[in-house]
Amino acid sequence: MVEKDNKVTLHPAVYISVWIFCSGSVILFNKYILHTLEFPFPIFLTTCHLIFATIATRVMEHTTDLLKGLKNIDMTPEVFKKAILPIGLFFSMSLVFSNNAYLYLSVPFIQMLKATTPVAVLIVGYALGIEKTDYLVLAKVSAIVLGVIIASYGEIEFVLIGVIFQVLGIATEATRLVMVQQLLKDYKMDPMVCAVMNAIACIVVEGKSLSYEQFSNNVGFGVLFLNCSIALFLNVSVVF
Repeated sequence: MVEKDNKVTLHPAVYISVWIFCSGSVILFNKYILHTLEFPFPIFLTTCHLIFATIATRVMEHTTDLLKGLKNIDMTPEVFKKAILPIGLFFSMSLVFSNNAYLYLSVPFIQMLKATTPVAVLIVGYALGIEKTDYLVLAKVSAIVLGVIIASYGEIEFVLIGVIFQVLGIATEATRLVMVQQLLKDYKMDPMVCAVMNAIACIVVEGKSLSYEQFSNNVGFGVLFLNCSIALFLNVSVVF
């Protein structure tokens, strides 16, 4: 533990360890709900995560100092349209595509595919002119892609539609990260925007086949609450 500005903070390794634990837990938990519990509604699950995060951040804003920076933000319609809305859209798409991949691919294979995210971020950054082209860096991270291709070659549970969903998830997530770097240097993403977009997508795509009886019998509010809590802890650990 170290003391900085009269505040006691933990070593970065602690926060990173918590993030790794929460990240793995969310992945396995989502796979358990979507596949093992036979509840194939990834958009609904993602929407619940975002609604839970919206409520939790509102409570944290009024009861803690973790979100005190929100009070200093001058949110204008122009900022919302150019910064918050597009990033919320890509964030929502990223979550939907990635969670859909759990229906078709194994968790280890998904993690191997996610290793290509740094390359995707670089390519998007180069394409938008945000990052200065560095071929040496690109060559280094491309070695990761080569390793993923080699590892994926012998994957028994290779399902094309699942790979497509995961690739789309990586592409939208890379775009979101680049946009955050460029447009949201002084602003924080509000989960409520993503929750609204996901809720609309849920109604359109999954609304007809989703029923309360199926949710109650297969998942239940207890399991959903625990799943949403771990997803929230993951986002909080990312902030730290």
